[in-house]
Amino acid sequence: MTEIQKVSVKILSDAPQTLDLTPFLSIFGRWRADANHAAQWVDLADYAHMARGAGIVLIGHVCNFSFDMGTAAPGVLYFRKKGLEGSNQQRLWAVFRDALAISRCLLREPEFPPGVHLQTGRLELAFNDRLETPNTEDTDCELRPAVSAVLDELFGRGAYELERQRDPAKLYGFSVRAANLPAWDEWIARLGL
Repeated sequence: MTEIQKVSVKILSDAPQTLDLTPFLSIFGRWRADANHAAQWVDLADYAHMARGAGIVLIGHVCNFSFDMGTAAPGVLYFRKKGLEGSNQQRLWAVFRDALAISRCLLREPEFPPGVHLQTGRLELAFNDRLETPNTEDTDCELRPAVSAVLDELFGRGAYELERQRDPAKLYGFSVRAANLPAWDEWIARLGL
């Protein structure tokens, strides 16, 4: 049985590709100084000079968090690296819960760029371990039920489209598009935050 650990969730935004990422250096610089944060922050990387690149990345032992400018659209990217427990559905639930919790903290920062909104109905989900979760039909048969169960809780059954990344050279994952964007507070409540 596959036991997932390395999972990323990207919440897309309406930010332009030309967004100035300087505010994230300030925000993440403060966050990095928090020695008691569960992510165990260790470093900060600035890739703002790269077009459609990784943006500004806060690196931790447990997870990374960034305002990412690549793939699909700009947005916040939460990458969990380790420490997940329980069934795969419970692990995915924990990833979504933590991704939304830290995103909510980011949105509350006074330097967060005004006019930029996270789009709760547009997500990218990827499993970042090619050995444990290769992009194959077998992996999909095993993990899709857990993915669907978590998304049913977040959006409602049948209220979203799930498109799998089918290129075997790329990570196993999905684009998620909801018909109706849930309100941020409603989404947070569904996760028990």
